[in-house]
Amino acid sequence: MAASRINLECPNCQSKFEARPPDRLHSAYSFEKPLKGKFTGGVITQNLVCRNPKCRKPITIYWYPPMDFFNRI
Repeated sequence: MAASRINLECPNCQSKFEARPPDRLHSAYSFEKPLKGKFTGGVITQNLVCRNPKCRKPITIYWYPPMDFFNRI
């Protein structure tokens, strides 16, 4: 079962859009590829195109499992 949708902004034009994490495990996201050691498990890449007709630039979202609080200390 996929996680619920979240509201994000295009990193290029700040237009709002909805994105859906690929699953409940990969709930953290970044528009830049996360550095190794900042997440647990694998990274899933999602490629979208901005829906703003004046932008239409590609958007890459990197979904990853967040580290547990106690693993970061």
